Amino acid sequence: MKTIVINSSNYIQNSGNKYVYNFPQTVRFEVGSGIGVSNISLYNSIQNITEKRQNNKVTLNWLGTNYAFILDDGYYSVSDINYFIQSQCIKNGLYVTANSGLDNIYFVELAINSIRYSTSLNLYAIPTESSAISQGYVKPSNATWSYPSTAETPTLKFEQPFGNIIGQTFGTYPSSPSSSNIQFLSTQTPVLSPVDSLILCCNLISSNYSIPSNVFFTVPLSSSLGTLITVPISSVIFNDIQPQHFSTLEITIFDQLFNPVILLDKELTLTLVIQEKNKMFI
Repeated sequence: MKTIVINSSNYIQNSGNKYVYNFPQTVRFEVGSGIGVSNISLYNSIQNITEKRQNNKVTLNWLGTNYAFILDDGYYSVSDINYFIQSQCIKNGLYVTANSGLDNIYFVELAINSIRYSTSLNLYAIPTESSAISQGYVKPSNATWSYPSTAETPTLKFEQPFGNIIGQTFGTYPSSPSSSNIQFLSTQTPVLSPVDSLILCCNLISSNYSIPSNVFFTVPLSSSLGTLITVPISSVIFNDIQPQHFSTLEITIFDQLFNPVILLDKELTLTLVIQEKNKMFI
């Protein structure tokens, strides 16, 4: 048996998920040769909201005017998403202040409802001018809107990829402005982390029992973002190597749905064991 170590030096620049090891010389593997993983460690550096996933955009309709809010690629908690939306409200003057400007009052909120294992999307009615004055509300200096003649909530619109994050079906919430505050609890389990495991594929393998045919190892994302993932391996499970010539060994990493992942941290140590049978160099 032979050992090969794959690390960051084998990473293919800008691929996001591919490592290539060049054999010292072309090698032909015969029937009965196999490859398996004896050790792997890498950092959890996968973002949950990205442009590529198409889950980075929400549209706020404020008294008839649409504002598109686009999140930068990153890893967001529910509170992070809420903070982003409300920071965009500040940027666009879509809020009011109270207590002589000490408190900001927002009319859209996304929160965790831990008791219901859900998220809560809350929309609050923007008051009429007389009601705002009585409550001591003051519009910010950058506000370009006027108070409505009848109290009405803003609406929030998003597509299904963002809806999956917060556990909602795509659409507009509410479907039309409401004259009173309204809450939407998630109707499905929020999937804040779209990736729960990594699948490693290897070009040496072609199996009749899997799709795609080159799958050979899985890594559960059991550690939080930024922490090291290690997988205890008590015994190596060998996968049959195709009986043909190879000059490179290629490892490509996908998520559990076989979508290519983007690893922000390219540091990886992958120890492979090759079990040979009648190997020939040429």
